Amino acid sequence: MQAFDFDNALTMHRAWKMKFHLALGSVQGKDYDTALIGDAAQCSLGQWLAANAGELAASATAGKLLPIHEEFHRQSKAIADEIRQGSILQMTDPAIAAYLSLSEEIEDLLLKLKAELQSVA
Repeated sequence: MQAFDFDNALTMHRAWKMKFHLALGSVQGKDYDTALIGDAAQCSLGQWLAANAGELAASATAGKLLPIHEEFHRQSKAIADEIRQGSILQMTDPAIAAYLSLSEEIEDLLLKLKAELQSVA
């Protein structure tokens, strides 16, 4: 199995709250491309999950993480699109609150998966 920096993945996912905060007011332009945000295969976690799918197949935690991670990216793109269009103007928007809950779920699963893999090693 490929090595993976779980701590960095946690940091990156936690950083999205700040990214959306900064994006409010700065991504309304048509030139802001949100396509990559929506692609779960483009981030390091998505790439690692895909590269190690066979070895992670037996892990119930990894099985839960994959669809949640994909939904995280889908929601990230939707939120970025709404920010760009001016539909979301505050961090208290319900879409962002739901997204942050999903982000916390990813963090919990990452920590659990990290512990599982360390206990096997």
